[in-house]
Amino acid sequence: SSAWKIIPEFQSPSITSTVKFYTEELGFEIGGIHQSPTDPEPTFCSLANGPKSAANIYFRLCKADEFRASTAWVALGTEELDTCYRKLVDEGKVVIIEKMEDKEWGYRQFTVRDGDGNRVVFFKFLEGGNPGTE
Repeated sequence: SSAWKIIPEFQSPSITSTVKFYTEELGFEIGGIHQSPTDPEPTFCSLANGPKSAANIYFRLCKADEFRASTAWVALGTEELDTCYRKLVDEGKVVIIEKMEDKEWGYRQFTVRDGDGNRVVFFKFLEGGNPGTE
C-alpha cells in the first residue's frame, strides 16, 4: 500500500547507444549516468520522462553474450499518445513493431523496439481516461 513508483531495469550492451536512442528518439531525459574512471563505457544510466520522472527506466551495462531483452509499459496522456505515435511514424527513425491499435483489454497502444531489442509499449486507457487527464 505504500508503493508509489516502479522502475524497471534493462540490460544494455552499450549505455552510450542506449542514452542516445532514448534521449534523441523518444524524448527521455538523463536522470543520471555512472561511469568508472577506469572504464571507457558508462556502466549504468537512469532515463526518465514525465513529471517527477513518472516513466523511469534504469539500464545496466552487460556483456553482449549475457544480454536479455526486456519490456516496459509507459502510460501517456490521451492526446500525447496519438501525438507521440504520429511523430515517431513521420520521422521514421524508430522501429515500431506494433502499430497503434485499440486492444480488447481496454488499451490503445503501440510498441517500439530500441537498438538492443528492448521493447517499450506506450499506451492509454480506452475508458475512464488516464490519471491527470479529463
